[in-house]
Amino acid sequence: MAKPIGTVKKREAGNLGEALGVELTRLRVAKRWSQQKVSEMLGYDVTYIRQLEKGAKSPTLRTLSHIAEVYSLRVSVLVGRAERILARERP
Repeated sequence: MAKPIGTVKKREAGNLGEALGVELTRLRVAKRWSQQKVSEMLGYDVTYIRQLEKGAKSPTLRTLSHIAEVYSLRVSVLVGRAERILARERP
């Protein structure tokens, strides 16, 4: 059984991959989707989705394109949001 979707916990982003993970989590929670649902929509293993959201893995450009499409965004918008998150974290 899937866990209920709660609020996004505050996570720090020390690099672009982590900032992208924060944004991916924010987008998913805003849609009230589980990681399992996202993994099924993308055709990737749920473990990989978790790793992307934690910033432990970096997506390829092709994967980033698929993710952006699922959220009805352009890749540049997705990366731009991650860059803004990172900029807020750095002094």
